[in-house]
Amino acid sequence: MIENIRRKYHDSKISTKITFIYAVCYAALLVLINIAVWYGISIALYMPASRTIEFSMKNVQSFIEDLENGEPGALEKDAIRDPLVPGVIVRVIKEDGTIIADTDSRYPSNELFEENIMKNPPFLTDPDLEIAKIRNALVYRARMDYVYKGEHVTLYFFRTITARMNVFKNLELALFAIDILGILIAVFLGKFISRTVLRPITQMIKLAKEIAFGKMDKRVPIPPANDELAELAKTFNEMLDRLQGGISKQQKFVSDASHELRTPATVIAGYIEMLEKYGSEDKALMEEGVEAIRSEAQNMQSLLENLLFLARTDRNRQKLNKEIFDLSEIVGDSMQKMITVTDTHEVTLPRNDSAQIYGDKTTIRQMLRIFLDNATKYTLPGGKIIVNSILDGDKIRLSIADTGIGIAPENREKIFERFFRIDSETLVDDVNGSGLGLSIAKWIADNHGITIDVDGAPGKGTTFTLNIPVVMK
Repeated sequence: MIENIRRKYHDSKISTKITFIYAVCYAALLVLINIAVWYGISIALYMPASRTIEFSMKNVQSFIEDLENGEPGALEKDAIRDPLVPGVIVRVIKEDGTIIADTDSRYPSNELFEENIMKNPPFLTDPDLEIAKIRNALVYRARMDYVYKGEHVTLYFFRTITARMNVFKNLELALFAIDILGILIAVFLGKFISRTVLRPITQMIKLAKEIAFGKMDKRVPIPPANDELAELAKTFNEMLDRLQGGISKQQKFVSDASHELRTPATVIAGYIEMLEKYGSEDKALMEEGVEAIRSEAQNMQSLLENLLFLARTDRNRQKLNKEIFDLSEIVGDSMQKMITVTDTHEVTLPRNDSAQIYGDKTTIRQMLRIFLDNATKYTLPGGKIIVNSILDGDKIRLSIADTGIGIAPENREKIFERFFRIDSETLVDDVNGSGLGLSIAKWIADNHGITIDVDGAPGKGTTFTLNIPVVMK
């Protein structure tokens, strides 16, 4: 039974759980308050009866002590009524059960009290008891033992508090009704409050279902209150914005990648078809076709390598084996190779300061090569490419400057986007590339704490400055 209740509770909605917890806590608090009220009022009702009897007992004790040396049998006289507080009844009984004094004989026998007494507090209730024409009477009783003139006697004091108890019973009914009403109100308010508070979550659930069917433009309304649910709604909307942006980028990435792969594939297919028809008869044509196929295959391989690199970065699987090394060695080696193979541009390295950095040698070399290749592609033959590596405090500033076509200010941020390339009629005919190089370079820089500054203008060349943190000795 308990296990079924526990299972149903765990399987219920959050709003139901909140309502249940709220109702239980509210009901428990209400019951505790009502118990305290009931106990306080009961003491207030019983206290006068107890005090009047105690006062009467003291008066009677003094009265009996005064009778010790008085006339025998004075205790039986009506004079014992005088020390009693109005409303208090006394009955004096000897050890053999003989009643020697009784200020109100209408009260039931002592045996009836002994049979029906309720202890703590000492009350007698009997629906058939009639005292002073009051039915369903409630009687408060106390006793006092005393030795009167050498003989043991017991004095019983009574007081009827039925009228007060009628008020008390009405109070009990009122408190019980308040408890029931309070619990019902707690359930209603708990349900209303939980639904109101959890409305943003309900909207998120509904929205998530709509998103599952492709409605990415939906957003959760932000609650007016600046609370946790408002923050949750904002975070959820921001997540949707990033998700939608990621999906858009992914779709664009797939589209651009397909386009980039289609171009070399089309060229290769075209040359293969041409070689099948005329290659065996024309040796020059065959050499041209084989060279074109080789070149496009290399371009395709390079593109695939770049795509795989970016795919690993997107999935946080690109590993970096960082170590401390001298940047000047990589800069000097890369520039020496470039000077050796480049005969169309003037390539110089005026300054190459020694500096220890912490990073991955392979990707740092790849990043530098990307910037150098980019400078070569977008600089017309005869142009200059100048590289400087200058130590400046806790950073080394590696600048790659060219006299190429330059970059418009509005494109300085876009050049790091995937597949973005600058269109210009001044570009040389053999410029090729996928537009992924600078995206890869940006990722490498970001993962090494390197900032990139871009300076340049159309027709005035471009300068990329890498601010690389130095390992301080």
